[in-house]
Amino acid sequence: MFSIADSVFLRPLPYPHPEQLAWVANKFPGMDTEFLASPDYVAWRRDNRVFQQLAATQARGGETMLLNGSDPAEVHVVKVSSNFLQTLQVRPALGRDFTAGEELPDGPKAVLLSNKLWRLRFGATATVVGRSLMMDGQQYTIAGVLPPTFVFPMDVNVDIMTTLPVSPTASHHDILMMTWAVYGRLKDGVTITQARSDLQRLFAISKSAVPLMFRSDTKLVVEPLQQHRVGNAKLLVSVLIGAVSCLLLIACVNVSNLLLGRWSARSGELAVRAAIGAGRRRLAKQLFTEAILLASGGFALSVIFVNAVLRGFVHYAAGELPRLSEVRLDARVFAIGLAVSMLTTLIFSGLPVLRTGRMNIQQILQQSGRLGMTAGYLFAKRALVVAEVALSLILLFGASLLLETLWHLRNDRLGFQPEHVLTVTIPLRGTKLENRRRDELIAGLLTFARRIPGAEAVAQSECTPLSTGFLSSTFSRSDRPAPEASEAFHRGDVIHVCGATDGFAKAAGIRIVRGRFFEQSDLLHPNTLAVINETAARSYFPGEDPIGKQIMGGPLHQWKTIVGIVSDTKNRGLDTKPGPQAYVNGLTYPEATALQLIVRGIGSQQSLESAIRAEIRKADQGLLVKFESLDEKIDDMTAGPRFNGILLASFAAVAVLMTVIGVYGLLSFTVSQRMGEIGIRIALGAARGRILRLVLQEGSVLIVIGVAVGLAGALGLAHYLKAVLYGISATDPATLLIVAGGLITTGLIAMSLPARKAASIDPMIALQHY
Repeated sequence: MFSIADSVFLRPLPYPHPEQLAWVANKFPGMDTEFLASPDYVAWRRDNRVFQQLAATQARGGETMLLNGSDPAEVHVVKVSSNFLQTLQVRPALGRDFTAGEELPDGPKAVLLSNKLWRLRFGATATVVGRSLMMDGQQYTIAGVLPPTFVFPMDVNVDIMTTLPVSPTASHHDILMMTWAVYGRLKDGVTITQARSDLQRLFAISKSAVPLMFRSDTKLVVEPLQQHRVGNAKLLVSVLIGAVSCLLLIACVNVSNLLLGRWSARSGELAVRAAIGAGRRRLAKQLFTEAILLASGGFALSVIFVNAVLRGFVHYAAGELPRLSEVRLDARVFAIGLAVSMLTTLIFSGLPVLRTGRMNIQQILQQSGRLGMTAGYLFAKRALVVAEVALSLILLFGASLLLETLWHLRNDRLGFQPEHVLTVTIPLRGTKLENRRRDELIAGLLTFARRIPGAEAVAQSECTPLSTGFLSSTFSRSDRPAPEASEAFHRGDVIHVCGATDGFAKAAGIRIVRGRFFEQSDLLHPNTLAVINETAARSYFPGEDPIGKQIMGGPLHQWKTIVGIVSDTKNRGLDTKPGPQAYVNGLTYPEATALQLIVRGIGSQQSLESAIRAEIRKADQGLLVKFESLDEKIDDMTAGPRFNGILLASFAAVAVLMTVIGVYGLLSFTVSQRMGEIGIRIALGAARGRILRLVLQEGSVLIVIGVAVGLAGALGLAHYLKAVLYGISATDPATLLIVAGGLITTGLIAMSLPARKAASIDPMIALQHY
């Protein structure tokens, strides 16, 4: 965990002079992203007084493009300003950087290859520089290759970098105004505060130029890039560090209890050593040496496993934490690990060591080395067990909340049946079918797919039940005046529009509530019919029957008659309420750069994929086909909550295991120390059931106190977990009761063995050792 926290929080960014790098953006109310409009970037880059360079990239990181040829492939492409690498002070490992002319909208097209793509796709040959490649049907020149150690300042995959279209005359009134992420390198001696002050001047100019765009609550953001990169990861990393700290404390408590028991059992030996001249320092040195050897052995074992564990963590945490690609084990990480091991050992072994200074040597020797258990010693052991139980309950409660969130995300009324549904996507950018033969291909493919054994239903669509499609439109009705677009946008009177063919509802597993879905004959008159979801019916036809009404038309568009209502689906995310949705009979975006089929199968997914892939390759060798099931899509969408829940649940499971060991160890030790007393009780007539209850009562009191303390801590943890929960309250009483009851039950099971051992003591044998 330190290696991860080190990469996320502590380690400087992997660029020269990272303290000079800053994040520059505008924060618009109601939006979850920060960005700079392209006209502001152009003006601020030109007119600022505090930055050596201001560089821009796409606001959301990148996009996929089709690498054309006989072996087509989709690659992850990010577009950057020509001075991007200069701002980061990074030089290509091979070839050259972008030129200023290559960022102009009509300038030459150039690319920089990632080192990985260069090796895998181009054989790591130096002659690749200057060659041409085709992406999305356009020709690009390979200018160079990025260094193998290059890290993009966003957590996105990068196969290829090319240039943004930066127009020197960009204006806020441009129809195609773009939004970009902007990074700056401060001039020598300039502070973030000075930079913020200078950009406030330019921010005010932008606000005065377009006051409708920059509302009063729009904010300028200028902060160190390191701080921006941490972003929202603070909560997750803090929770993980807190969980690991709980585990460390529980482990330390167990070790401390074990050492207390072990060294107390050796009180006779220690008394003899003290009697023949060993001073307190000498005894402490011996005990500390033993403890350090124990910790060193544990640390050595951890070194063997930590690399594999860390690799697994990085793999499953991809996308959940920033800078995971930079996580590595180095001398500093191991030094910190060793220091923590030694420090915790010294602290938690201190109690037994201090106790040696208060030994009554004469009393111990008179008892022939038998341990006399003092009240202070017994209190310390019991307090440690209470702490274990409390920390375990906190971890269990946090894990339960996260796992319940995951369950709700996957099962809370999806509105469709995702099982056995396959999406087939065919990128067309730059292929022979992009502008011709598209209809011929899709008609033939639909006919072919419907004949595949095991294909129950097949349809073409622009969306899936988990997405909204390409288009969002102002909602309008033919029987009412059309609303102003800007007014409707602010009121939220918009509807998502998705083109689909007949069979879509059956293929996607969407339930028809009323009316019908499209039939094959409806495709002869495209964009004339609509099917809306329940949210749209409630929002725009309250108390009315929508069937037969006409929507989404006007001077520029044909009115569409509603013929059916279908169930809501999670079209805006699993943790968000469904948005109003309309399906229309035909494509709403004919210029789409990909074709998509929805296939519901009843047989092997692999056989469906093989048959469809072969048919597409038969049509055109230059086509690429991608398959993804809706179950896989849901898995991707729940990757973050699943990672959080499983990780914390793993911590909680280990914590409970160690707590069980701790409770068992305490009662076993107590029973062994009270063997004589228990033997006398049995000899005087005490029933074995009473002895059983006596031992269980001692352990139960500790567990109940630990649970009570843990409940208070769990409520404190709930405050921090609110932001990542869905479908459950952070203080859900049922979860608290179940977790507390489960922990108490587990504790009782752990206590049962020592209690049964005490109840089965032979009084004659016990009295011989008393």
